[in-house]
Amino acid sequence: MSFQSASRGREMSRGNDQPPVIFAGHPFANIGKGDEMRSAFSSYRFLDPRCRIFDVYRHAKRLDRDHISLCRGSESRDLDAPVRVFHINGDEVAPVLTQLENRGLDFSAGRNVVVPAWELPRYPAEWADELEHFDEVWAISRFVQESLAAAGVASVHVGQAVEMPARPYLPRRHFAIRSSSFVFLTLLDLSSYSTRKNPEAALEMFHQLRQRHPFADMQLVVKVKSGDDDAKEWVAEALGNASPDVVFIDWLLDTHETQSLIAACDCVVSLHRSEGFGRAAAEAMWLGRAVIATGWSGNLDYMNRSYPGWVGYELTDVLEGQYPFHAGQVWAEPDVDDAVRIADQMVTDAVFTRAAAAQGQEAVRRDCSFRAVGLRMLDRVNAMLEEA
Repeated sequence: MSFQSASRGREMSRGNDQPPVIFAGHPFANIGKGDEMRSAFSSYRFLDPRCRIFDVYRHAKRLDRDHISLCRGSESRDLDAPVRVFHINGDEVAPVLTQLENRGLDFSAGRNVVVPAWELPRYPAEWADELEHFDEVWAISRFVQESLAAAGVASVHVGQAVEMPARPYLPRRHFAIRSSSFVFLTLLDLSSYSTRKNPEAALEMFHQLRQRHPFADMQLVVKVKSGDDDAKEWVAEALGNASPDVVFIDWLLDTHETQSLIAACDCVVSLHRSEGFGRAAAEAMWLGRAVIATGWSGNLDYMNRSYPGWVGYELTDVLEGQYPFHAGQVWAEPDVDDAVRIADQMVTDAVFTRAAAAQGQEAVRRDCSFRAVGLRMLDRVNAMLEEA
């Protein structure tokens, strides 16, 4: 998109007290859809500060200082804007529309966009039907765009921004990480279908790496978002079997702490079976950290086969119980031996690690900045305003 088009968007917003866009969803929720919404709002606001944010349910506790600061002065109690962008999934559409009706808000009074997410190659058909309530669908990654297309839903790729402020981060000692170590970090959510995140693969990679280098000064940090009793049992078992150099962090971190943890590591490991986007790996790249990741699914928006941390894989069937709507779906089984080979080179070759970090940082700062994503959204908003 051209600067002329961006300027046109600014001129329209200056000439009208009504915000041109409202981003609706869960701005204070510590979940993936909350991250996506905050990222999208920040990206659009980078170009047009008159956009607003709308908390659909107002249920989430407002505890994270970064979330509060982002929304301060920008929160709307209504949907009075010509374009509304809903960061919700297909299964949320009906209850969200009911909530809007109960609050006396007219969903039909503007152009409505939905930004769904999914982590498998075909979006669920029953969720796809719900997306028909919206005028346009935006995709957070090429993988999600293809997943929607497989379900018969046309969408526009806008991507996601992972830009972070330049600010002081907390030191390693805040997380009980050795200052001298080469630190690998993997992040996982045990509250829902951890099989997709595949945490066992990262533990196995580190175990094999430790066997190769029994005296090397290195650590694996595992950030765990715990869930039910089964999740707690997994953590207990993993702790019992893990090397003393594996550090588990299972308490809730705020945004600043999470970013500090990523900044404190040397390499983020994501041996996932599938990702809608893969935000942690992209954030690590933004901060200039190396990444080792399965070379499949949403993370291909910012890393390709030429990236040094790209891990090979084989596609396998998703089995019953491993993920919702599994029938006919596939995902990647990462090659742990390949991951060990890359990790070995990271630990022993600082030049290789710095090159990987620089290549990743260049990619995300080009394609996943507020400006890059904001321009894609502004282009679509301008088109919808011109059609109205």
